[in-house]
Amino acid sequence: MKEQQEFDLEKMDSWYAVHFEELVQKYAGKAIAVVEGEIVAVADTEKEADQLAREAHPGATALVLSIPLEEELVCLL
Repeated sequence: MKEQQEFDLEKMDSWYAVHFEELVQKYAGKAIAVVEGEIVAVADTEKEADQLAREAHPGATALVLSIPLEEELVCLL
């Protein structure tokens, strides 16, 4: 059985902050799964993105995120 990779939340958070604008431009309204700094799945829901990531990368822990729409960001400001 393959050992599960360590999940580094601080590293993942940093990756998300660096790529945030690009993610909103490309994947707004979608859910993505990221493994080791690489987007491995794009889906309509976080559950679907997580499932796709688990199938493609067994043993890895994916960062699964819903990417906001640009208009949702305006509401946050």
